[in-house]
Amino acid sequence: MGDDPTPDAERDPPDSRHRAAPIIERAPLPIIEVQGSAHIVSYVNPAFCLLLGKSREELVGKPFSEIVPGGSECLPILDHVYQSGEAVTHACKVDAETNPAHWLYAIWPALDTNERPVGVIIQLTRAVNFRRDAAAINEALLISGLHQHELTAMAEKEISERKRIEAALQTANHRLADQAGELERLVAERTEKLRETVADLEGFSYSVAHDMRAPLSGMQGFARILLDDHADKLDAVAHSYLERIASSAARMDMLIQDVLNYTHVMRSEAALAPVDLNKLVEDIVATYPNWQPPAARIDLEDTLPRVLGHEGFLTQCISNLVSNAIKFVAPGVTPRVRIWAEDRPHFAAQASENGKMAAGPASDGPVVRVWFEDNGIGIPPGARSRVFRMFERINPADQFEGTGMGLTIVRKAVQRMGGRVDFESEAGKGSKFWIELKKAARSSEAA
Repeated sequence: MGDDPTPDAERDPPDSRHRAAPIIERAPLPIIEVQGSAHIVSYVNPAFCLLLGKSREELVGKPFSEIVPGGSECLPILDHVYQSGEAVTHACKVDAETNPAHWLYAIWPALDTNERPVGVIIQLTRAVNFRRDAAAINEALLISGLHQHELTAMAEKEISERKRIEAALQTANHRLADQAGELERLVAERTEKLRETVADLEGFSYSVAHDMRAPLSGMQGFARILLDDHADKLDAVAHSYLERIASSAARMDMLIQDVLNYTHVMRSEAALAPVDLNKLVEDIVATYPNWQPPAARIDLEDTLPRVLGHEGFLTQCISNLVSNAIKFVAPGVTPRVRIWAEDRPHFAAQASENGKMAAGPASDGPVVRVWFEDNGIGIPPGARSRVFRMFERINPADQFEGTGMGLTIVRKAVQRMGGRVDFESEAGKGSKFWIELKKAARSSEAA
């Protein structure tokens, strides 16, 4: 049996030895622990090392039969203790030594937390003159039995304490899991209520804005009829009042339209697909008469690439950015807009030219940055943080018309497409706005 090859699993004993090790270490008599059916040494105390005159490193990991003289004769006894869980004592004489001696054993099982034998603990005593030392041998066996009982009691106490701690930990884990589940339920419930509330508010604001356009159109239309058909019956004051009514109604209608556009961007499904940016820009520019020469000049440099986006959202972004570029120029200056694109490796998580993070999430993969550069009045440094805010007007209303919603809509649309938007500008030297979107795969790559 001692010559049989030992399986790897048996040469790598379970962690139960760590439970008995502190007890063995403190014991004053030579004690050793072996693991598994092959009885591989897993732990020895200092007294055992002193008895054999060997270091711990020389003993641990070896079969018991190889480290103790006559140890192979004890293997059947170790097998019995390992298999039955019963404690025994044993004495044997070894004549092969220089000084023949009797080896006295007190053997009991090493149990795991489930009270199953996983190894054997052996207390060993060596007596040179058996007859002369009979009293000492009896005393040693008695002490061995007492220590066996003491160590077993200590091990049982430690096992009971570990089981108590494990039960308490399991109870705490169950409570924590129950609390986590309840918290998740509350969060999900409140999140759903919040979504419903936001959806109701969006629907309400959309309905209110939409319904307000009808009376405003009526006000504007009737004021225009009076001015066109009954101008000869109105004095200068009445004429001025009607002009103000028509102008105010037009501005309010423009504001409501921007609010509706913003709500549309927020509520619409943002299904992304490849978009031919070059064709889209050309089509948009062609639909605005006041963007054509000589009123303005728009230069589209090179061929713009395909991007992954939403055509409706992109139309809104391009229209608003080009419209602002043409509108915000000094008196007497012909607006010039330059549009071009550049490939970039990914959305870099870094600060923009404005010292803040560009609006939109970071992303992996190649992207396209589209630039819109103008020769306008530029943006002063103190106004940079207000550019994308809702209803923010940086310039006086009597100089440049607008609602303060155009760039807010651009930012929201770009974010819905998973992109970023930002700008570079200097007062009196024009502005360069840019949007970044994921680059669409080529048709051959997509196939």
